[in-house]
Amino acid sequence: MTFAFMTANYVAKELNYTNSLEWKKCQEATVAAFHGPNFESKFEELIDTVKTLKFDAIELWVAHLDPFKATPKMIETAKRILSAYEIDVISYTAGFGSPGATREEAKKVFETAKEIGAPVLAQHLHRDNGEIVKEFAEAYHIYMGLENHPEKTPQEVIKIIAPFTPWLGSAIDTGWFATQGYDPVRAVRELKDYLVHVHLKDVKAAGAHDTCTLGDGIVDIKGVMAELKAIGYSGPMTVEHEPHLHDPTEDIKESLKRVQQWSSEL
Repeated sequence: MTFAFMTANYVAKELNYTNSLEWKKCQEATVAAFHGPNFESKFEELIDTVKTLKFDAIELWVAHLDPFKATPKMIETAKRILSAYEIDVISYTAGFGSPGATREEAKKVFETAKEIGAPVLAQHLHRDNGEIVKEFAEAYHIYMGLENHPEKTPQEVIKIIAPFTPWLGSAIDTGWFATQGYDPVRAVRELKDYLVHVHLKDVKAAGAHDTCTLGDGIVDIKGVMAELKAIGYSGPMTVEHEPHLHDPTEDIKESLKRVQQWSSEL
């Protein structure tokens, strides 16, 4: 079983975990820090940390390599560093959450994903972009997984993606379903015919999105993994925990230890 490090776990790192409660503010700071003359050193520091944590794969946050801001040289540098550290990119978070995506924008996103070897895009998806995303997904042989955030049930996800399967599917986020008060184990079962990717995330309580070390919150992560095995899902799973007020490194280390143990027990 492959467990991947979500690089957005360091969402607030560039703001030193202070005054960092707004995701947009964190993303802008990360984009600014990475897309410039320090790209090589910043990206290698990130990947070195991932390797030190004993991950062999990442889900690459768009703020660490923005398809609309990264130069061809940056992309080549990222590929070289990933290869040197033997880190696979199992998913890329560039998405189509706002309506009206153009053909030029779609092409740029899919070209960048292809360059870095990502087989899946996992992010928000506005239903109006379904046709153009399906067209480019099929052309580039890269799946698009809708990451549920506002969707309260699997049925809401299915309603958006069903017209565009198999190239559009579900990148289930267990933490967001728990936030919405929906049982993530049940969600896995109900999305079994649509799953293209999995985000393992835990939250402290329903009604909010305060993430935590896997196993410390309300999500039955081991139960989710058992259900994934029961439905025959054998793809990678992203370990995700994005606190805004503290460095999650030790939490992520413990999360990986736990999911590896649970995986061995199933």
